[in-house]
Amino acid sequence: MDIQMKNLNMTAKTSQFGKASQALLIVLVIGLTVAAISAFLLFSKPDTASEDSHGQGAEEAHAEEGHSEGENSEDSHAEDSHSDENHAEESATEAGHTEGAIELTTEQLKQQGVSIAKTSLGMVSQTTAVPAMLVANTDQQAHVSSMFSGRVESVSANLGQRVARGQRLATIVSPDLVGQQSNVQLAQSNLQLAQQEYNREKQLWSQGVSAKQDYQRAENAYRKAQIELKVAQNQIQALGGAKSSNGRYTLTAPMSGVISNKDIMVGEYVQLADQLFVIDELSQLWLEFVLPSQQNIQLEPNHRIEFTVLQNGQTYQARVQTLASQADQATGRLQVRAVVLSKDMALRPNLKVSVNLPTSSSKQVLRVQKQAVQQIDGKNVVFVATQHGDNVEFYPQEIDLGSLSTVQQSSDQQWVEVRKGLTANQSYASQGSFLLKSELEKGEAAHGH
Repeated sequence: MDIQMKNLNMTAKTSQFGKASQALLIVLVIGLTVAAISAFLLFSKPDTASEDSHGQGAEEAHAEEGHSEGENSEDSHAEDSHSDENHAEESATEAGHTEGAIELTTEQLKQQGVSIAKTSLGMVSQTTAVPAMLVANTDQQAHVSSMFSGRVESVSANLGQRVARGQRLATIVSPDLVGQQSNVQLAQSNLQLAQQEYNREKQLWSQGVSAKQDYQRAENAYRKAQIELKVAQNQIQALGGAKSSNGRYTLTAPMSGVISNKDIMVGEYVQLADQLFVIDELSQLWLEFVLPSQQNIQLEPNHRIEFTVLQNGQTYQARVQTLASQADQATGRLQVRAVVLSKDMALRPNLKVSVNLPTSSSKQVLRVQKQAVQQIDGKNVVFVATQHGDNVEFYPQEIDLGSLSTVQQSSDQQWVEVRKGLTANQSYASQGSFLLKSELEKGEAAHGH
């Protein structure tokens, strides 16, 4: 029995020892694990604060990354949307709707007088630009002078003013006019006396009281007085003082036009035949230039030429009137005068222009009708035509005509060379391009508002 109890106690102790050993082993394993983890953390992240900061930064970075991804997603979506819009615009363009173009129906083309032609090859000649100047047509010019010496009392016209024929220009007080008017008054008084004497002698002669010789003498005196009055009246009328009074002479315009020169002031004393005003009729000017001797240019009277105003680039027509019979001895050049055919208030005397003279050389080039070329923003353009069903679309195509001094055009000046911007057999608006330009400018103005 004691032996059994001892065995049981030993077994119990052994069991307790085994349980204690297992517990110790578990604790040991846990301790080793914790130590290993601590060592790992110690060597990999030596600073706990840095570790905490890193953790926070990682969280913030993660948050920002998520936000950035959201923004990128939105931007990507916007870009995709914009890309879709661009694609739609490109598709529309490919479908025939060019931005800034003008589309007209067939009926509108007829109503507006717009014609379509194709670019083609043809002969053109080279033109040479020659400097020239517009001058007053002396055949339609008046130099206004006073017919009496005297003091200027008033001036009624200014430089550059347009006046009508018979319009008052100035008033001059003239002692000479006083004398002329006195002669008329004296002649009128003599005529009255002669008429009275004539009537008296006529009555006496008819009664047989007076001799016939006395009657004839009175009649002759009366006729002479009539002639003297008529002569005095004609003299003052010829001098322009018939309607003046008190020695005041009214200077009037002999023709309608614009006062281009004025040399008169109130209070000054003017002499007989002093040039006080110059009046120009600007409806027809002259174009004068010197023909270059080194250029192969053939001009004859009545030839039509073109000139361009340097200020606004507008082109006008003129007809050659005269060529100097002899060339200048020093320069060997010929003076040319042409009559301006265009009517434009912008054309004034002394305006500098450039004359486009064709030479004898010519070549075959790509050309368009000259009237088809328009200027937009200082550039030469032609409205290219594209057919879209029953409608025609026009858009301005910039072209290169070369410099002003080397523009190539046909001998009839109806065609010009296109050096760049168009190809052969390309449709364009040959007539009505100015209307298309106006419509385009209207559309741009409306879009701007």
